[in-house]
Amino acid sequence: MLHRLSLRVLPQLHLLVTDQPVRKRKRWVMLAPGLVAFGIYRLLKDVLPLSEPLVLLGLCGCVSALAATWAYLQGRGLSLRESFRQDGVRQWLWIVGWIGVAYGMQLSLLVLAILQVFVGYDFLLHPEGPAMMAMIIPCTSVTRDSFEIGVVQRLAHEGTVVPTFPNGDVLRGWIPQQLPEVTKWGVLTIFGGSLSSWIVFGMGLSAWQPILQSILVPLIVGSISMLAFFAGEALLEPEKAKRKPHTWLSCLWFWMWPSVTFALTYFLVMIGIASYVLRVDQLSQLGFVVIAASTGLMMGVYSVFLGWRKSYEERVITIPENIQRCPFVMGMLQQSKMTESVPSLTSHGDLVK
Repeated sequence: MLHRLSLRVLPQLHLLVTDQPVRKRKRWVMLAPGLVAFGIYRLLKDVLPLSEPLVLLGLCGCVSALAATWAYLQGRGLSLRESFRQDGVRQWLWIVGWIGVAYGMQLSLLVLAILQVFVGYDFLLHPEGPAMMAMIIPCTSVTRDSFEIGVVQRLAHEGTVVPTFPNGDVLRGWIPQQLPEVTKWGVLTIFGGSLSSWIVFGMGLSAWQPILQSILVPLIVGSISMLAFFAGEALLEPEKAKRKPHTWLSCLWFWMWPSVTFALTYFLVMIGIASYVLRVDQLSQLGFVVIAASTGLMMGVYSVFLGWRKSYEERVITIPENIQRCPFVMGMLQQSKMTESVPSLTSHGDLVK
């Protein structure tokens, strides 16, 4: 879900996808796939064994892939053939395979885990209601994100500077360059998540473990992740850490969303994998610790990266939005800015796309 975090945390991406015309059109685009997913479920529920988790997840992945394709083209503003020619095979494999199939399945598991942990509505005991929700909600979310990615791709081709496309390429190139920092915060979040899970399990109350773990572990992991984000911000400009530019209110808001919210999301997705893919009846202490450690690792790495990237973008994107969208002016300004910024940025191990 790095693409989702990037679209909301990084300033330029957030600005592009929350522009009022984009938001207005996105609401209409999101209506159709949810209704189609509901119709497909009603048609196939008596044909396919949708009470089997793997069958349900497979169908959800296929429907989400179709929704991702359609929504991306709506945002991109091109035909499928023309988009395939301009964007390439790799981009389309990512859209269909990751944003469509994999992300759709993750969201289905998230829905099933929320119903199981917080509502006591277990898919294995009552398949129809959870199955329908696990089809409609992921399909709608995949549509939203695919449309936003299509908008970003279209604006980038029109000349808008997009320093970080949300496909993870920058992250993969950045990790080897900042391995000590990544390792430090990865270890801290793994340790914090594992220790908190171990302590919660030691309290007893085995019947309440899923809900207690799902509440307390993300609070700890989210708190450490917020510190990792601020540490990432200071990588380019260490003096910012001394000035403490963040207010208590902004810290509280960022702690709630995305830090704790996404820690909870990852935690529940992995509970869903254990319950409905691996078919584990009751998670052991070791199972909860592994889930907590995995959640911590992902949140730690993503948070320090996003903090660094946000700081980088604030240094690079200093031009008004209306000027950014002019390809001719942007071409001259971008060349000038890159000439000035590349030497100083590469000294920090930055990745210039």
